[in-house]
Formats: sequence, C-alpha cells, structure tokens
Amino acid sequence: MKTISVKEAAQALGITPRAVIYRIQNGDLNGHQTPNPYGVNEWRIYPTKDISQKLKLGNDSTSQEIDFAPQEETVDAETVSEETASEAPQYQAWVEAERQHMRVIAEEMMKPLLETIRHQERLLEDQGRQLKLLPDFEKQAEEERKAAQLKALEVEALRKQIEALQTEQEETEKAKEQVALLEQSLEEAKLQAEAELLKLKEEKESQLKEVEEQLKTLSQTVHDLKQPWWKKMFGISPEADATKSSQNEQ
Repeated sequence: MKTISVKEAAQALGITPRAVIYRIQNGDLNGHQTPNPYGVNEWRIYPTKDISQKLKLGNDSTSQEIDFAPQEETVDAETVSEETASEAPQYQAWVEAERQHMRVIAEEMMKPLLETIRHQERLLEDQGRQLKLLPDFEKQAEEERKAAQLKALEVEALRKQIEALQTEQEETEKAKEQVALLEQSLEEAKLQAEAELLKLKEEKESQLKEVEEQLKTLSQTVHDLKQPWWKKMFGISPEADATKSSQNEQ
C-alpha cells in the first residue's frame, strides 16, 4: 500500500504536521513509522480518499494502483491502542531528536545575535557604571577646580611676598647706602670737629700765654708803682728789696 509523508497529509488536510500526528494517535488516520535516510523514524500515512483527491495523486490508472483505506476502516480498538502505545515512545524519541536538531540550528543561528546582545548588554552595563560614577567625577572635577583656584591664590600671594621682599631689599640697600653716607659724613664731621678743637686749643693756649704775659707785665707795673720814691732815687731794685725783706723775716 502506497503511503505519504506527514507533511503531505497536513497540506492535503490544511492542518499542521503535529495535528496529523495527533490524528494518528487518536486513530483518525492510519500509518506506520519508517526510518528516514538519517536513521530517524518518521510517520508514513495511509492516505484516505479525501486526502488523495486533494493531493491529486494520479489519474484513474494510478488510482487503481492505490489501495485506499476506507473512511471507516474496521480495526480493532485494542489493536489500534496497542500499536499506538508501542509507537508512542518511538514518536517521542523522534520528536526529541527533531527538537534537539532544531535547537542546535537555532543556537547556531542565534549565536551572532546573542553575541551582539551580550556586547550591547556589556556596553549598557559600562554606561550604567559610568552614569553611577558621574556624580563622583563631577565632585572630583569640582574639588580639582577648587584646588586649582586655591593654588592660583597661593601663587599670587607668593608673588606678592616676593615683590614685597624685593622692595624691602631695595629699600634696605638704599638704607645701607644712606647709612654709609651718614657714617662717612659723621667721620668727616668728627675729623673736622677734632681739627677745630685742636685749633681752638692752640688758640686758647696762645691766648693764655698772652694773658699770662700781660698779667706779668701788669704785675710788674703795679709793683713798680707801689715802690717808694726814695728807693727809686737810690736805685734799689725791687728784686733786691724783696731779697732783703726775705732775709729780715728769717
């Protein structure tokens, strides 16, 4: 008896392949499992007259070759149940194998997309971390700005101190020059004063000698004036009179 695939039956009935399998399990369709070229068991369906007509499986001669299954085939319910029960594990194994195969294909197809998604997720995580750190960066930038301003103020203050020291040093140099000039003037004034003092001393001594001479002269004049006239007549000198008086006193 000629059979068709699950896919062909699904196309003919306008349903999904899974619905065809459900109909086989429920006994609405008849079929059997046969290994495909890949070694996986798959269902082969005995087409009904309705399925054959829809698939247009052949002309009259071809139709005569096909042994259609009756619409209401006389089959023992127990026999169908036993066959369905025996074929269910094989069908489940096939389904699982197909699922595994599709999973591998899906993973291969999804791998570039998953890599792109992971890359985007890593970028989003990095951006999230950077956004979380943004307040810290802003705070650090503000602190650095304040530190720079403070440093600029310190530099300006140091510059002013240097200028003040330079001015003070210049003033100190000028003061030293003035002190040197004053010391020189003082030394010159001292020498001049000593010279004038010496000159005054010499003049004083000269005047003192003159005064002494004048005093001596005046004293002699006074002495001469006090001598009696008779002594002057007899020619007694004042010195001799003075000597005689001294001897009498002794």
